[in-house]
This record gives sequence, structure tokens and C-alpha cells, in this order.
Amino acid sequence: MYNVNDLVVYESSGVCRIEDIRDISFSGDAPKTCYVLKPLFSNDGTIYTPVGNNKVTLRPVITKEEADEIIRQIPETEVHSFDGLRTIELENRYREASASHRLQDMIPLVMAIYRKTRALRRSGKKVSEVDSRYLKKLNDLINGELSVALGIGKDEVPEYIAQAVKKEKE
Repeated sequence: MYNVNDLVVYESSGVCRIEDIRDISFSGDAPKTCYVLKPLFSNDGTIYTPVGNNKVTLRPVITKEEADEIIRQIPETEVHSFDGLRTIELENRYREASASHRLQDMIPLVMAIYRKTRALRRSGKKVSEVDSRYLKKLNDLINGELSVALGIGKDEVPEYIAQAVKKEKE
């Protein structure tokens, strides 16, 4: 069980602070003990989720050491291709690949989408709305969690990663 003021990752809302833990009744049901979550980097409002709810992803924010290790592994990350898929197939693949809400799963997906969008732009083609939406969403989630884990601003994360990857290659 988490405590008030703990920072956790909640599904696609990203890093949240636990504002309260209290009994809440939903739709007239018996009260359940719930976490009251406030997202740090989105305007998702207040989130209520029952303690012990196995249907949602709620996990602690990674540590600085874990963040540095994930970043260190970026140059060796295997990147899959999602080229040639129809929009509905593409969205389903992106949703499946990002469902764990783990950085280790989201970073390769961002790398694949970035590679695809770069190739499209180079050839003068338009980037799909699905690619753009997932790239933004995943970058926000990744940069938010790494920001908290590394103790730096969210806008500083891309440069931190670039410097760490550059240093790793040397």
C-alpha cells in the first residue's frame, strides 16, 4: 500500500501524487478505500482508484539508478517497424505496445515512431495523426517519469538522454 504524498505512475496519466487515501462510495455501492491521485504533468483532474485494484497499472516511479540504467541501454534497444500498417492496425499495435506503461516498453516504441516520422518527412509525406498523437503522448509519459526519477525539469530530459547516450557511445 502506498502513502499520502507518494509519487506513483498511473496508467496514461503518468506520474501522480497521492493526495489522500479515503473511503469512497461509487454509484451507491459499499464504500471502498481509494487513492486520490493528482497528476503532476497533465490536466487530468483528480483520479480515484480503489486500493488493490488489479485492473489498472499503478506502480512506484522508478529510481534514479533505474532511470540511468534504462537510458544507458537506449543505444542497444531493438526498434521494431510499424511501417505499412493500416490506421486501425497501427493504433492497436501502439496501444498494445504501450499498455504496460513501463519505460522499457515505451522507449522502443517512441524510437520506432520517431524513425518512421523522420523517414516520412524526408520523403515529403505527411505524418499520420495516430503517429503524432502517440509520439506526443509517449514522450510526455517518458519525460515526466524520468524528470521525477532524475530530479530535473521535464524539458531537460531530452538533453539529459542525449548527453548520456553520447557519453555511453564514447
